[in-house]
Amino acid sequence: MQIPEAIAALSRLPRSLERLASLPDARLRTRPPGDYFSLLEQVCHLRDIEVEGYSRRLTLLLEQEHPELPDLDGAALAKARDYNSQDLMPALAAFTAARQANLARLKTLRESELARSGHLEKTGEVSVARLLELWTAHDAEHAREIEALLASLRDPTQPLKPSQSLQP
Repeated sequence: MQIPEAIAALSRLPRSLERLASLPDARLRTRPPGDYFSLLEQVCHLRDIEVEGYSRRLTLLLEQEHPELPDLDGAALAKARDYNSQDLMPALAAFTAARQANLARLKTLRESELARSGHLEKTGEVSVARLLELWTAHDAEHAREIEALLASLRDPTQPLKPSQSLQP
């Protein structure tokens, strides 16, 4: 993945999430049937994965020789941190700030640094270029999940389609 392409892709989600601020609190905390994230839990998950996952991994890849990159268990974090009891605006602000800092860092990235690599727990060998692919795919997956959840909240008679995995 090329750096400008990654920057463009990673710039989209923060803007898209801003519209959640206009939703009533009850809607933000509503979980669809099953073991799925609410909209608020989605934002909290994105915040924590941005800071403790992608930002940390990028830093380690750029600053260390072949680092060990920890995996994060999103479901365990959601439970331990009780995401659905948190407030949207601080979570959204923290995600946006972390993402902006990461985008600024990516803008200084040199093409030669895309090959730097390390070992990502449960995934294996990853380069900075591969990390960017994983990162943008994670964003796209959550954007789809959020859209599906918003559609379900607008029309509760329409269940989520089985192919729409809203699980963390």
